[in-house]
Amino acid sequence: MNDKRPEGVWDPNQYLRYGGHRLRPAIELFQRIDLDAPVRCWDIGCGAGEIAIAMTERWPNADVVALDASPEMLAKGKASPGGDKVKWVEADIASWSPDQPADVIFSNATLQWLGDHENLFPRLMQCLAPGGVLAVQMPLSWGQTSHRLLREILAGGNGGKGYGDTALQTSVARKWVDEAEVYFDRLAPYAAHVDIWETHYLQELSGDDPVLEWVKGSALRPVLTALGEAGAAAYLAEYGAALHEAYPRRADGKTLFPFGRLFMVARSKT
Repeated sequence: MNDKRPEGVWDPNQYLRYGGHRLRPAIELFQRIDLDAPVRCWDIGCGAGEIAIAMTERWPNADVVALDASPEMLAKGKASPGGDKVKWVEADIASWSPDQPADVIFSNATLQWLGDHENLFPRLMQCLAPGGVLAVQMPLSWGQTSHRLLREILAGGNGGKGYGDTALQTSVARKWVDEAEVYFDRLAPYAAHVDIWETHYLQELSGDDPVLEWVKGSALRPVLTALGEAGAAAYLAEYGAALHEAYPRRADGKTLFPFGRLFMVARSKT
């Protein structure tokens, strides 16, 4: 599997609707990169490029490249304040490698979309210069109620007929992030030091359908694209109703949405 999404899948405005919650883990990961003056920095799966732009501010002498498969996201990043200091590249992470060894490879909430992690993570470590850092964050959402319902309704909703075809249901059913110990074992042979941790956020969302709107900005995007307009509308009605029941609005009008994330920072051997 590669990171090329179907045309029109990624909507920057939808993704950034809850930008504070989505950006917080990226900033926390970025702050854990302990390098004073890296020269070649990559933000792969950069989205709208907030961290790539932050790299240019933190390391003004670095060459910063932001890579993503979405032209919409790249365009938004390039138009942002400070975007002129970043090189923006549309490419597929699955076949990407830097033209020179990188001092920093940063990836926030992207690599879960790719398969073959047993080869992907060692390959990324081998793209680093000696003493370089790989910093990755991926959501631990596969097992939580919102994403379990996503899969169950896709497979068994619509009066038991399900939505979409078997290929779509199979792709959504894939567990996209392994256990922390598995990533440690993948990184350790190439690393001088590996730091892996999990953080669980209790997110306070607002709006009429906040959890549905959240998932529409990420995990639901390829599903909705594959279902087409009519199929997507029927699916969203059924899925949205299930989310309302699973995540009821509180008396204060807010909805609490627990969300876990896996972080890893690995420094290559010198």
